[in-house]
Amino acid sequence: MTADSQAGTASSGAVSSDGAMAGAVNSAVNGAAAAGPSVAGSVSETGMHSSSGGGVVGSSVVGDGGGLLVGELVGRALAKGARRLGKAVGMVGRGEEDAIHQVRVSCRRLRSDLKLFRKVIAGEWGERLRGELAWLANSCGEARDLEVIAELVREGSTSEDDAEHVATILGTLTTGLERAAAQSAEVVLGERAALLVRELKVVAAAPELSALAEKTSAELLPKLLESARRKFDQSAELLKPWSPDDDWHEVRLLAKRVRYAADTSASVLGDEARDIAVQAARYQELLGQHQDHCAAADALTKLAGEAAAQSDVELSFTLGRLTERHRAARKPLREEFLNQYHRP
Repeated sequence: MTADSQAGTASSGAVSSDGAMAGAVNSAVNGAAAAGPSVAGSVSETGMHSSSGGGVVGSSVVGDGGGLLVGELVGRALAKGARRLGKAVGMVGRGEEDAIHQVRVSCRRLRSDLKLFRKVIAGEWGERLRGELAWLANSCGEARDLEVIAELVREGSTSEDDAEHVATILGTLTTGLERAAAQSAEVVLGERAALLVRELKVVAAAPELSALAEKTSAELLPKLLESARRKFDQSAELLKPWSPDDDWHEVRLLAKRVRYAADTSASVLGDEARDIAVQAARYQELLGQHQDHCAAADALTKLAGEAAAQSDVELSFTLGRLTERHRAARKPLREEFLNQYHRP
């Protein structure tokens, strides 16, 4: 349903189901070990959810950027992110389709890079920029959520549902979407957002970094990527079919973080990092669909309460049916994720 989910779907065919994320991490670690002894003992291989392991990989694992200093990689990642965000802001200004969502994606990718390189960053500028990016992404959240929810209601309604009620519900959601989209565009095109884009470009040109910036990317990236993967595994291992929605949402965010970290690392770790990104995208796709249904159920429950308060019992009944349909849609998605995650 989400654009991120679609991206995961498009890329998922590149790796078989048993090419699990942990196995790819192992291969990347082994490849980095071949690149130099300083890397060999730096990444723990414990806590992997898959036994697929991964044999020793040749030097082809480390791409052309393996000798690049981490500080240079940070600058390049920030510059790329600033360009992507600036382009998305321009799309909003021109009223292009999906522009608001692209702003959110750009902010999330930049926040992920800043999180990935947090130990390389000196001072507080990284956390401050992450806060500003979170503010901008959140300002676009309601519009994107309403867009997704309206599409789910449109797709999920059946001939058993009262057509007039469905039209009323879609009309309410569309009105809210138009209002939220206008508010989001005003924020995105405002001076605070413009200042953020300019600051990102300036920081990217000469970021203030710690001594770790002098290490090569091949030395440090495997450790950073492994840290993101380990946090994902720790939370994913705890998921049960009956776990609260918020727990599933947290694992989705961690899968997204792994995916973005692997994307950033691909120029150094090569195919192994790309395999990790594909696997993370597959998880993100399932969990993104799950989150969409959760959001739809919550929004429809709120509308049902409003309809009941206005004594519109029939509309409230239709909303209740739609809500239960979206709640029921969570179960197969949870089962599919757990099957994929625990697959040997």
